[in-house]
Amino acid sequence: MATFDQGLIAEIKARLSIEDVVGQYVALHTVGNRLVAPCPFHQETKPSFSVNPERGFYYCFGCQASGDIIDFYRTIHGVDFSEAVEALAREAGIDYRGRVSHVRPGEITRSRCLDMHAEAATFYQKTLHSSGGKRAQDYVAQRGLTPEIIQKFTLGWAPSGWNGLRDHLQRCGFRPEEGEKAGLISQSAQGSFYDRFRERLIFPIMNLSGQVIAFGGRVLDDEQGPKYLNSSETPIYTKGEHLYGLYQARRAMSHAKSVLLTEGYVDVLSLHQFGFEHSCGVLGTALTAHQVHRLSGLVGQVDLVFDGDQAGFKAALRSAEMILTQGLKCRVLLLPLGEDVDSILQKQGAQALETMIHNAVEGLDFCLRFVGEHLAPKDMLRWAKNFAAQLQAHDLQSYYLPKLATGLGLSESQWRQMLQNSEAKQDGFTAKTLTQGKPSQRDRHLLAFAVRFPEYHDQMRELGFADVLSTQRGQIFWEKIFGADPQTILSGLDQGEKQFYVQCQMRPDITDIDAQKEWEEITLFLEQSIQHRELESLNEGLRRARSQGDFQEELRLLGLIQAKTQA
Repeated sequence: MATFDQGLIAEIKARLSIEDVVGQYVALHTVGNRLVAPCPFHQETKPSFSVNPERGFYYCFGCQASGDIIDFYRTIHGVDFSEAVEALAREAGIDYRGRVSHVRPGEITRSRCLDMHAEAATFYQKTLHSSGGKRAQDYVAQRGLTPEIIQKFTLGWAPSGWNGLRDHLQRCGFRPEEGEKAGLISQSAQGSFYDRFRERLIFPIMNLSGQVIAFGGRVLDDEQGPKYLNSSETPIYTKGEHLYGLYQARRAMSHAKSVLLTEGYVDVLSLHQFGFEHSCGVLGTALTAHQVHRLSGLVGQVDLVFDGDQAGFKAALRSAEMILTQGLKCRVLLLPLGEDVDSILQKQGAQALETMIHNAVEGLDFCLRFVGEHLAPKDMLRWAKNFAAQLQAHDLQSYYLPKLATGLGLSESQWRQMLQNSEAKQDGFTAKTLTQGKPSQRDRHLLAFAVRFPEYHDQMRELGFADVLSTQRGQIFWEKIFGADPQTILSGLDQGEKQFYVQCQMRPDITDIDAQKEWEEITLFLEQSIQHRELESLNEGLRRARSQGDFQEELRLLGLIQAKTQA
């Protein structure tokens, strides 16, 4: 996938200050060396959102939103990395065109992908309104979709032939190999290229800039194969990150401060047609954390609409849990069996659905009711503990823990004691943590020190720091941050790594004296780890010498082991 060169990222940060960009959306106030405000990403009034101008990071102590100037722009607008870079470059007066790096042979640039999708969308639209699209025209009319909705969502029709889009893209200057990389063309085992979407109603999927980034295709006859076919992942589209209709719904969502979230493409179209313009849909998969995070930058409440069958119940439980633990409000509407959003609107009208939404169950009440009816007591407690473990923000814990206790039929003190017994609280950085703590807990402490004090990196590497990390993820994170440029480091981290990095950087209570004390503990631990590894190697050699009957080698190794243990 194409990425922008790191020099461009650094240039943007040199020309635009994070406080000026953030200040366009929230009123910042100075507290010490930081700027604070209520968080723009979740509903609150307390100033838990903190900006550090010197380091160029922001962090919310409520919902854990974190990152640099590019992450803030991405989240507040719900756009992807490339879109944020382009927008900020324009704001800074920087020409970003051509400043793309890391495009491997055989790959295509993001702009090339977008151009192909724009041409494909036009091709599908024209086909729908041509004589070749008569069957699709009859279908959308039978579904009660108006011409205005068809135009608003730019619906199209993929003809039955194998080469219609392929040939159109070639006439526009795109090679079939590029079309395959963009997810629009497929290649057979024999090497020939053909259209991915054939004889399907086409639903373009757009980013928040209104650019087409993917397609969904629905057959008109359920016996013709899979009912829905969606785009594969490409340089401009990642499954689980986008939502259908979000571009069309964004203004209404911003006004309502809520979103109506459903599943089917046609359901989203019907909702907009009947006046529920703050509606969008998940794209063929279960709701993901990326999608919830994207919504959190636009709204404070998510109303879920699911089918009333067993699958719908389970999907609603997973989705409500994810939404609530990320700090958003949530309500759950389960439709009558055999009905979907479109059928209710077409048969009963908007008022019937409005009444159902008004009577929807609050998210946590729904979750507790579901687990209480379907799970054994021990499984219900396990679910509640897992829910509580996801509440990293203190204000969310204060809000939800009493409600969980009530739902479980426990006193709050009993519930909190149960949580304390099931998971030991993480203490500060101590020698005991290093020698007796869980490996994952030890890794977090070691890596947190590495993040906060990069001046110790060279010494840490010399002492074999990577060798003491217990997880592959920890080792990968260490390699990413070792000697990295603070101005560009975040662009190379995934979402979890980024949140951890910024959270560590924003801690205000760590001084140089604290750092020296921590370093002394770490140095001792690393030196002991080196000695332990050397002893293990010697003992392994001793076992080998004994099995081979090598008496002289056995004596030599025993002497080395004795010297090591007495040192």
